Amino acid sequence: MQVNVSYELLFGVGILLFTFSVFIYGLIIKRLLPLIGRKGIWIFPIIGAIFLIVSTGIHFYRIFFYGGALAIADPSDLFPLILNMLWVNSMEAYSILVAALLTLIGSTIYYRWITK
Repeated sequence: MQVNVSYELLFGVGILLFTFSVFIYGLIIKRLLPLIGRKGIWIFPIIGAIFLIVSTGIHFYRIFFYGGALAIADPSDLFPLILNMLWVNSMEAYSILVAALLTLIGSTIYYRWITK
């Protein structure tokens, strides 16, 4: 089983760029909150960016550890490796989900505050 490393690296770079944009979004919200007399919710996108960095680390770990191991695995070792790779992939997906939910919560609260 071969992992297409170039596409996986492209995905990782895309997540890093998205992380940067979510981090900048959190800083923009931080600067806008004093205009409406509120504070505190800018931390949600920043924590979301941290979760995205964690998911990128998990992704690169999965590419380089499991990609190499699956390429040279014996047939008897293949099933446990695939199960572990799927578990690591699930942790990456949950981390991206938490990042998205945190950013959505912060955005929703900010939107509710500015539309009142």
